[in-house]
Amino acid sequence: MLMLAYCAGLRGGEIARLRLGDVDLREQTIDIRETKFFKNRRLPLASGVMAALKRYLELRERAGAPTNPDSPLFWSPQRNRGYTVGGIRLVLTDVLRRADVKPARGAVGARIHDLRHTMVSHRMRDWYKSGINPQSKLPYLATYLGHKDIRSTLVYLGITPELLQEAGERFRMNGATALRTTEDAP
Repeated sequence: MLMLAYCAGLRGGEIARLRLGDVDLREQTIDIRETKFFKNRRLPLASGVMAALKRYLELRERAGAPTNPDSPLFWSPQRNRGYTVGGIRLVLTDVLRRADVKPARGAVGARIHDLRHTMVSHRMRDWYKSGINPQSKLPYLATYLGHKDIRSTLVYLGITPELLQEAGERFRMNGATALRTTEDAP
């Protein structure tokens, strides 16, 4: 759940609605259905995420969870059913607390939805580091996240010191010459 919240930027409801049949290990994709904007999308996932999902599926099957394609992907053996959005938030909040990312009590600290924001910021930072123009990639990122347009995606973009440093360096290398006047020319 945590890997999908961060690595795929999934919303809690999207994680709760995942079914076994939505995971394609061969194609390394997952299908996201019934999203916030009533759209469906197929997402490619990194091989490490797919390896973790494959391992989870093996353990899930060994635990005796249902194996039909319509079964919830995340199954609670104690309750003998899939997790609700609230249940996912409780489980992931517990994980964040055990990792000392969130205090032991209260609403202070990281929320599950913050993983989605972090994914966007890290994607932008990595594009800058790779020399990719992030502006040209924003429509793809918006589609990946299930947004109607890039304006919704920009809300998720937190300006971190790392991202600001990468953007500043990109400007210094490529854009600063546009500010030179004729007197500055060598």
